[in-house]
Amino acid sequence: MHQSLSSSLNTSSQTTIAREIERFLSQRAARSEHTARTYRTGLNHFLTYLAERGITPDDPPALLTRAVALDFIPWLARQCFTPDAAAPEQPLSMRSRQLYVRAVSGLYRQLALEGTIPLSYGDYAALNAEMNRETGFRTPPIEKRLPPGEVVEAILEAIRQPPPTLERADLDESQRQRLKLIWLRDQAIVLSLYSTGMRVSELVRLRRGDLDYTDQGAWVHGKGGRTRFVRFSNQAWQALMRYLTERRDSLVPGTPADKPVFCRHDRAAGSRRMPLSTYSVERLITRLAQDTGALERFNLTPHSFRHYFATRFLGFTGDLALTQDVLGHADPGTTRVYAKTTKAQHIRAHHELFDENTEDKDV
Repeated sequence: MHQSLSSSLNTSSQTTIAREIERFLSQRAARSEHTARTYRTGLNHFLTYLAERGITPDDPPALLTRAVALDFIPWLARQCFTPDAAAPEQPLSMRSRQLYVRAVSGLYRQLALEGTIPLSYGDYAALNAEMNRETGFRTPPIEKRLPPGEVVEAILEAIRQPPPTLERADLDESQRQRLKLIWLRDQAIVLSLYSTGMRVSELVRLRRGDLDYTDQGAWVHGKGGRTRFVRFSNQAWQALMRYLTERRDSLVPGTPADKPVFCRHDRAAGSRRMPLSTYSVERLITRLAQDTGALERFNLTPHSFRHYFATRFLGFTGDLALTQDVLGHADPGTTRVYAKTTKAQHIRAHHELFDENTEDKDV
């Protein structure tokens, strides 16, 4: 018998595994009731599995380690169900197991982003890839990973607006300056991801010396030690220059060229120029998606902007080789997946070429 999620909620202020599962499912339900129902079944299986490991729904999420997630996969493969009273037990289908593992992976992603479990987002990404391999799960087609245009526009509009906290009367000058820097930095990050197609790991590794002021771009150090040029849009470049000017790197020790393009501005960092983590950028995008309501329609991540950029760039240029170079793909096959998103263009062109202004004729 599966344990009930709702009945096991802890009323204390400290979060529990059950509470985090319910919160995760409520967010999924806002996007798709059907997916939420499937995920609930998978997470009920996960609770049963946890109970066998001595972990209860009222325990803290910090107990959800990498090993716990991976061991769930062979456990799930051993589970059986009875289709009806007269039929013998049958193992869960591969499709069901894949869906249930995806539910657990989604929960881990949310908790990793929020720092609730002992995994960085990079650790989670590696775990997710391993879980996919173990279950034979195929990455969804690129069409499913492309954010709708209205979602991207909502994020861009939101980041352009100064945060209301900047107007608080109780802020001293240093607090106001710190909040302003965070806003200017976040604005530059979102516009940069949108207009360059950079990977988030490439973005956080950028140094000021990598910037190309002549051609409004940067030299990015990508996978496999490959270096390529990316160009910023006018808006992204202006936002980046405003941020760097406001930061006043010349007032702190060290050479400006060696300093990260995007820095931390939390109290712990102080005046030091410490680089952001990929996890910080993930949290920024998730927060914006939540604030705009976009999270209810699409699972937006920094990489979503790369997909969006690649599709638009290839659609405009029609040049697969150029798009491959801009994205920093070693294998043209990796870039070719974006060509599939131009299916509608293919159909339209074919219709205009062969069907319009022609009459059906017997051959």
